[in-house]
This record gives sequence, structure tokens and C-alpha cells, in this order.
Amino acid sequence: MTVLHRTGTRLFVCVAALAAFAALALAPAAGANGVGSTYLALGDSLAYGYHQAQFQNELKEKGFVNPANFNDGYVDDFGATLKLANPKLKIVNDGCPGETTETMIKGSGPYGPEYCAGGPTGSPFPKAFLHHSYPGTQLEDALAIAKEPGVNTITLDIGANDILQFLSHTCGFPATFTCSPEQIEAELGHVTANVGYILSQLRAAAPKAKIVFVSQYNPYPTVLKPEGTGDATVEALNSALKSVAATYGVGFANTARVINFSGTHGGPEAGDIPTVCAFTAMCPGGVFNPASPEADIHPTKAGYAAMAGVLGVTYLSH
Repeated sequence: MTVLHRTGTRLFVCVAALAAFAALALAPAAGANGVGSTYLALGDSLAYGYHQAQFQNELKEKGFVNPANFNDGYVDDFGATLKLANPKLKIVNDGCPGETTETMIKGSGPYGPEYCAGGPTGSPFPKAFLHHSYPGTQLEDALAIAKEPGVNTITLDIGANDILQFLSHTCGFPATFTCSPEQIEAELGHVTANVGYILSQLRAAAPKAKIVFVSQYNPYPTVLKPEGTGDATVEALNSALKSVAATYGVGFANTARVINFSGTHGGPEAGDIPTVCAFTAMCPGGVFNPASPEADIHPTKAGYAAMAGVLGVTYLSH
């Protein structure tokens, strides 16, 4: 067993214990504060519980995708814990794979109302495949639901696809990286401003709800050069988003602190690879290989459970 593997295994055990502790503690604490009758989950593919291989196989074999089969995401795990406090809790999952801050606010652009995500450079996602379909934009649906009585718990993850599209279409990533620090700073500022707008609208619609933002992480450790750039960029965005979240009384669950454990705790970014392999599908065959068509930036089942653990701890402390 390699040192990296042992490190990843130990951290996995620690995170599993953290998630279990959160589950045990969350039920009475959440019950005391009132989880409400509805948990509203918002965001992109992470909220959806997306797995690339599963989605592609189901679409190829059946010609359609049953969203009910994507049932091990962080929303499912966190929601199951909330149900310990309220077994009748309704979970509304509006997560749309590919959604950006722009499309969440403005819709899919030229693709029409049957799709979410999309926009100028993204891929549209059929609303027929969503856990909870809606006629307009995700934000419009979220605000309508957030105003309903009993919506006491709201989570949101958004912004990762903005960054990924920016890196691909503006910077030439992953083949190269041509963006200047000024361009990166401007993009991070744009995403942060959009998240601020979304959170301000949610807070106005649900002034008493407990809202938690679920952060970005870096699925490409060591790929951006010089090494350390990837984690540093993600943490810069997370720092800005945490500040915006605090403005609106929103908690901030920083998943990068687990998935990118080494680079976010003062270690080398290369040390992230064991945890990235444990918690995402970036390591087909057990080897970190971002160039592989089988590599998937999305969490594994264990990764989603780890995210739910971080979310649960944040929910308890917020």
C-alpha cells in the first residue's frame, strides 16, 4: 500500500466518521430548530446527484433518463438525515446538470423552455430528465417555492460550470492555459456577483429559512500550471462566495477542504490526488487520468456522502 493510498484511506475513514457524527447530531438539533415541511435543493449536477457513466449508459440503452435512479447525491444523503427529524419532509430537487449562474437566472437562451442550462457556450439539459421539472428558470421556480410555508431548509451549489466554460472557451483549458490573472479575477467577480444576486433573492423570499451554500472543489489537481494554481483559484472563489453568503445570513459548506484536503491545508496540490480519487470519478481504474474519456469530475457515491457530511456540519453550526 502506497503512502498516498494510506493517506487517502485514513482521510476517507475520518470523513465517514464525520458524516456519521453529523447524522447522529443533526436529527435532534434539526428537530429542535424545525427543518420545516420542505427541503428545497438548488444548483447544478452536484445537486442533481449526477454520475457521467450512469447517465450516458441509461440514455444509450433506453433513449431517456429516469431521474429517480440518481438517488445517491449529497441532496439525497443530507435529506435522509433531515428526515430523521421529520419523516414526512418533502424534498424538492431543482438541480440541473450544466446550470451556470447565468442560466439559473436567465434560462437556457436559444434552447427554449423545455431545457435548463445551455446558454451561449454550455450544453442544454432536458427538463424532462429533472427530478422536479419547472416551466421557467430555476431561480423563478426556487423563489415561488421558497415563499411557501414550511420551506425552512434551502441548499444551493452553483458557479462551477461558469468557471469550467470560462476555462475551456476563453483560456483553452485543458490543452493550454492562456488567461491572464486579470481575466481570471474578472470571471471570479462575475460569478460572485451572480451568486450574490441569487442569494439576495432567496433570502428575500424566505427570510427565516436556513440556507447553506455548497462550495466548489478542484477536480484537476496538478493540471493547471504552475502547480497550486487550481486549488488557489478555487479557494479564492470560495473565499469570495463565503463573504457574499455571510452578507445574506447564508452558511458556507466548503467541500474543497475535504476533496482537496492537501492543497487546502498547506500541503502540495499533488497530495490532493488520493482524495480526488476517493471522492470523484477522475481516476478510472484507480489512476488519476484527467485526459481519459472515462474520467468524470463528479463525485462518487462516497464523494457525495462526504459532501453531505460537510453540509450537515455547516447546517448544525449555522
